[in-house]
Amino acid sequence: MRIALLMLAAIPLLGCAPGVDRLAAGRQAFYAGDWEIARQQLASAAQEPGQADVASLDLAITEFAAGNLARAEARLRQARDHFDRLPEIDPLAEGDALLRDDRQRTFRAAGYEEVMIRAMLAMTSLAGDGSDAESYALQAELRQQTLAEAAAARGVAGGLPGAADPFQPVAFAPYLRGVLREATHHDYDDAARAYRLVRRWEPEFQAAGEDLRRASGGTHSRPGHGVLYVFACLGRGPILTESVAETTTAALNLASLAVAAGSGQPALPRPARVPIPVVTIPPSPAVRLGVGVAGQPVQATETLTDVGELAIRQAAAERPWTIARAVTRRVTKEAAVQTAGHTLQLEGAAASLFSFALATAWEANERADLRCWGLLPREIQVCRRELPAGRQAIDLQVWGAGDQPVGRRSRGTVEIRDGANTFVVVFAPRGEVIASLGLEPPPRPSDVRP
Repeated sequence: MRIALLMLAAIPLLGCAPGVDRLAAGRQAFYAGDWEIARQQLASAAQEPGQADVASLDLAITEFAAGNLARAEARLRQARDHFDRLPEIDPLAEGDALLRDDRQRTFRAAGYEEVMIRAMLAMTSLAGDGSDAESYALQAELRQQTLAEAAAARGVAGGLPGAADPFQPVAFAPYLRGVLREATHHDYDDAARAYRLVRRWEPEFQAAGEDLRRASGGTHSRPGHGVLYVFACLGRGPILTESVAETTTAALNLASLAVAAGSGQPALPRPARVPIPVVTIPPSPAVRLGVGVAGQPVQATETLTDVGELAIRQAAAERPWTIARAVTRRVTKEAAVQTAGHTLQLEGAAASLFSFALATAWEANERADLRCWGLLPREIQVCRRELPAGRQAIDLQVWGAGDQPVGRRSRGTVEIRDGANTFVVVFAPRGEVIASLGLEPPPRPSDVRP
């Protein structure tokens, strides 16, 4: 009786809407390259109930793009350890938000987000001294394998028809290992093995063939030359939007497992429409990044890891479980409505009207949980250029459809070292480069001696 009355009292609160969306404001400031406003808004968002974890992840990307590598790495490491410490629970019973919906659950990073935490840690290391980059990349690969094993144990498989394994390891990890092993000038066999994995996991990455030939031949670069790697975080990454899903046979079968375990639960409703989150890739004109070097043809980056596709594949594989959890919650609410009606001793038409009104109010206010790591890139792309040792002038420009340049060019210089790698990490979520770590600004005219 007490629980039923509490549920009745909670209904007026279900439709309460937040005020200013600090999270959205912080993300918009990030896209504009305004790091200070982005920090302020995201820090405020982190104080709002249920938003701390996603805001902290977005703050990590903001600090990274702003060049505060130590802060970015610390936040990412903290997030990695936090999500690793969360106890494993039944995905059907997770949160069990009786009063409202999945927005009340403890936020848990999606599988692709857990992998990308480790991938972005590797990127922050690359932009710094690179000492932990290989270790973080290996962690990303191992995390994806762990997710695949856990999914298989729960019977999750498939994803999109004709698509790759939704939990296939990301090519970024072995590629980075190959790059770093090759730069030792003696671990060429290790580099070649890594590039073979890249070719297997990302067959459309054309550069892997040349990488494998070079490593198999035991050559890093010509005498007097070094290598520039430009890693581009391109486009706006996956976000969650709400959709209404029809229950499927698979989802009902999964939900019945949870319902059967309950006591006195009613039969599952057969036709039911429930709100669920779906992965959406926001539009962006950025398709590739053109990398120009003074006096040399412009070369474009290639996709090494498609974060958006990874998110879509994994969400599709998990969809029956997502719907099943929503159905289970709906059944729990219907049971509560019936209990409340009996508690209030309602009968006949009054009981039916009460049940209809209460169930309708709950359904009208139920929303999908749309919390996600919003500042991830759509893709991680890379370009490798062998250049003469010394100071080199670099041009960067976002390319759109048909390899047409869009937006303004970003210029700077890098120091290429003989026989070594130089790394530049670029952020271009929309039509222009908003950050290029490792690229020094060109000298101003006033700084050049006559």
